[in-house]
Amino acid sequence: MKDRMPRQLSRRAFLGTTGKIALGVTAALTGTTGLFYYGAKTHKSNAESEAKVEQRPGNIADLGSHEELAALTEMTKIHYEAEYVDAWYTKPLRGFVYVTKDENGQLLILSPACTHLGCSVEPATTGQRAKTKGLVLFCPCHGAEFGKFGETVSTVVPRGLDTFEPIIAGGRVYFDAMQPIQRSEST
Repeated sequence: MKDRMPRQLSRRAFLGTTGKIALGVTAALTGTTGLFYYGAKTHKSNAESEAKVEQRPGNIADLGSHEELAALTEMTKIHYEAEYVDAWYTKPLRGFVYVTKDENGQLLILSPACTHLGCSVEPATTGQRAKTKGLVLFCPCHGAEFGKFGETVSTVVPRGLDTFEPIIAGGRVYFDAMQPIQRSEST
């Protein structure tokens, strides 16, 4: 029976064995993480090289032909789709902007988000326009009013609608959906 008794393990041997196991597990996890990263990066580059569609940076939305937008005579609501890209995370963006021309005849892209609380502004009705001079866009939630260039018409909001910088390339008009340009107070 004494032959079958397990031999005693010293403290030093126990700690040494435990340390070796911990280092082995750490090395295995590090190696698999590295392989996973390499595989994901390789898969992504293969998918990108196989794609035959137009490639543009994430967040950049296509509004349409420059020729068509340059011919605008009044404010127009244009829907867009883009992709929000953050490292490996991609999220589709869908929305709309108002496109018009500024005082100099240049394209002006207005954000539909009210600067009061972020509600979506809408074109003012004929009745609302008759009551308030210069009113073009109206926030149905809190009554904020904006003019034809996105400037404030009422005192409910601290500043005019945010704008986006138009990017003209290849006969098309684009804008960065994640980079609104904030206006100064009272404009």
